[in-house]
Amino acid sequence: MADILTVSALNERKAYVSNFPLEFCQSEVEEYFYRFFGDEVISVYLKTDFVHQFQGAVYVEFRSKDSMEKFVNSSDILIIGDYMLDKMTKLDYYEKNKERTKGNKERRIRKREEDNARKKEEKRQDIIRQMTHGAVLHLTNIRTCIHGNRNNYSDDIDETELGYKHIKEYFSDFGRVAHVDYNPGDTQAYMRFEEEGTALEVFKQIGADKGNVLFNNCLVDMDVLQGCSKYKTTLSN
Repeated sequence: MADILTVSALNERKAYVSNFPLEFCQSEVEEYFYRFFGDEVISVYLKTDFVHQFQGAVYVEFRSKDSMEKFVNSSDILIIGDYMLDKMTKLDYYEKNKERTKGNKERRIRKREEDNARKKEEKRQDIIRQMTHGAVLHLTNIRTCIHGNRNNYSDDIDETELGYKHIKEYFSDFGRVAHVDYNPGDTQAYMRFEEEGTALEVFKQIGADKGNVLFNNCLVDMDVLQGCSKYKTTLSN
């Protein structure tokens, strides 16, 4: 009675051979292996694409793991016409392919993150360009300050609304706030006043009064976006 081999045991006696001429068919590949390796070869499986076109690579099943390793480790160079064949164990090929797939996945993730960051920045810059001249304040280092005052608000207010409320309430004392652009987790925010030039006026008022502290005694950097130039200060106690 013939032994029943597991998939793992079968894979251990298979080789992966590539760089065959793409015009080869099943019978030509089989003839090549049977002619040189005789009864040691049990079967040959051609790799094809989704339309069944030969991809130039095959799996060769040998009679034993030893005969497969002897084939792979042999220093003999396999040549068909102008083609020199590459060979390795099927398991080695799987590991190599796994690493390549992992690398491709990591590159895709990294590219997606970079694309998202670029699009986010482009969106911000586009918003800034469309804003009223001299009406935009850019705040940085605000996240800790927002959380520091959370106990002043109910628990059902989420972080986006909380940041919006802190910023709008504070600056509403200086002018009419049209919009606050703040994303959860960010350390910065953009705030636009309704009237042109208001941001610079507010900036000068706060910058002149060092006793004013924005958001629970935190240091907050503030820029006024005005064309290509910026006015900059740090609010502290």
